Amino acid sequence: MKSYIAFLVQMILWSVFSVAEWISEKDHVEYKWIMFVLFFYLAFMAAKRIVQSRKLTLFITSFSLTCFFVFRIAFENMMEIF
Repeated sequence: MKSYIAFLVQMILWSVFSVAEWISEKDHVEYKWIMFVLFFYLAFMAAKRIVQSRKLTLFITSFSLTCFFVFRIAFENMMEIF
């Protein structure tokens, strides 16, 4: 159950990252990378605090990040169709 909660918290954080990236669309690429690193660190630390296992935290973080990018690509492709 803790893993699921950590996954949901991270998905919320990745969604906030997506909104922040959308708001700062005119920023340089370097600033977007810095913002990504900060959100990655925040997501990792949130999951680590919930799960309290470094190995499981790394797995959950990489899984949530993969799911986020897959959903994002699928959504962008759907928007192009319509």
